[in-house]
Amino acid sequence: MLNFTNKEFEAERELKPFGWHCIHADKPSCALNILNQYDIKIAIALISKKQIKKVLSSINQLNDCQDDLLWIAILTDTSIADVKLTNCLSRYFSDYHHLPIDWERLQHTLGHAYGMAQLKTMHQAAELTANTSDEILGESTIIKQLKSKISKIAQADEAVLISGETGTGKGLCAHLIHRQSSRHNGPFITINCGALSASLINSELFGHEKGAFTGADKQYIGHIERAHNGSLFLDEIGDLSLESQVHLLQFLDEHIIERVGGSEIININCRIILASHINLDTAVEEGRFREDLYHRVNILHLHVPSLREHKEDIPLLAAKYLHQYSPSQQISALTARALEVMCGYEWPGNVRELKNRIRRAIIMANNQQLTDADLGLQAAVIHQDNSGKVNLAQHRVDIDTELLLDAIKRNNHNMSAAARELKISRTTLYRLIKKCQIKL
Repeated sequence: MLNFTNKEFEAERELKPFGWHCIHADKPSCALNILNQYDIKIAIALISKKQIKKVLSSINQLNDCQDDLLWIAILTDTSIADVKLTNCLSRYFSDYHHLPIDWERLQHTLGHAYGMAQLKTMHQAAELTANTSDEILGESTIIKQLKSKISKIAQADEAVLISGETGTGKGLCAHLIHRQSSRHNGPFITINCGALSASLINSELFGHEKGAFTGADKQYIGHIERAHNGSLFLDEIGDLSLESQVHLLQFLDEHIIERVGGSEIININCRIILASHINLDTAVEEGRFREDLYHRVNILHLHVPSLREHKEDIPLLAAKYLHQYSPSQQISALTARALEVMCGYEWPGNVRELKNRIRRAIIMANNQQLTDADLGLQAAVIHQDNSGKVNLAQHRVDIDTELLLDAIKRNNHNMSAAARELKISRTTLYRLIKKCQIKL
C-alpha cells in the first residue's frame, strides 16, 4: 500500500498489526519510484483545504502512470458538505475517512479496496488470456509463419519495426509481442504519431514540466516515461517529424529523457515497437525519414501480410466476426455466394474492412443469412477495364469512399471520432477524404 501523505500520519505503525505493509511518499517523484519498484494497488492520500488542488494534481500524475490504483482519502480540516469536495471524492476515491482515524474501520476499508483490486486484476488477466488466444486468426501457411515469427521476436528485447498495409493488424501484432515477452507484466503504452501535431509530439513522448509553455498548468508524464519497465508502441512512425526523429534516436541510444522545460535526466527502461503503413525505404530516399533512425529501429522486422495473400482464411475470419457481432445468433451464417464473392474480392482495407463490412451487414440484413448484397460486395467486384481485368485502383477508391462516408455519418461529422472508429489518424482521414474527392 502507498501512503501518499505527510509524515504526521503514521499509517505504517498503526496498520502493521492488521497485516498491512505501508510505504510512505511525500511527493510525486518519490511515489513514482515506489510504484515502479513495488506491485501496489491501494493508495492513501491526506486531504486538507490548503493542499487539495496540489494533492489532486499529484494523484492525476500518478494515475497516468498506473491507472488501476484505488485511492482512499483521509480528510483533515475539510467538510463533506463542501460541494466541490464531494465531487472530488466521488471521482478520485473509492472511500474516505476523517481524522482522528478509527484504524480498525480503516483496515476494513482497505481490505474491501484490496479485494476489488484483485477482482479487477483477475478480470484483466482473463480478458488478456481470451484476447491472446484468438487475436490473429488463420490456418494458412503465411499466418502460421507470422505467429511463429512473433513468438521468436517476443523473446528478444530489441526494437521491432512492423510493416504492412492499413487494416492488416499491426497493432494486434504489437500487443502479442508485448504479451509474450518478459515485459508482459509491465505497461503497454500506445501513441499514434500521425494523430498529433509536430508541436505536441515532443510533449506527448517526453512529457513536460509545469510552465514549460503556454497552457502547461501542471507537470505531464510523457508516453515514454509511462512505458517504463514495459513496451512503447509508436504507430504510424512514418508521420513523425524530423525534429522528433532526432530526439527519438537519442533516446534509443541512451535510454534517458528530459521532460520539455525540465533539466532532470530520467532513466527509462522500455522496449520500442514501431509500425508504419508507408514504405520507410522510400521515405528515407525522399528525405522524410532519417536513415540513421531507420537502421536503429529496423533491428527486428515483422511484415504483416495483406488479406489478399491468405484468402483461404476468409471463411474462418468471417465466421469469427459473424459470431462476435451477432451474439444472439439472429444472423447465423453467410450464403455460399457471399463467401465466394468474399474470396474473389481484393480487400483493399484488409481484415479491418472485412470486420466493418460484416458488422454493417448484420445491422442492415433482412434475413438469417448474409448475402453478398448485404456485405456491399455485389457492386464492388464488377469494376473491370475493357479487357475484362479488375480495376483494383477503382476498387480501393470506391470502398474507401463507402467506409469513410459511413464512419463520418455514424459520428455526426465528428472527424476525430470517425478517425478513432476507423483506427487511423486524423491526418490519414483527411488525406483519404481528399483522395476519394469527398465533399463534406
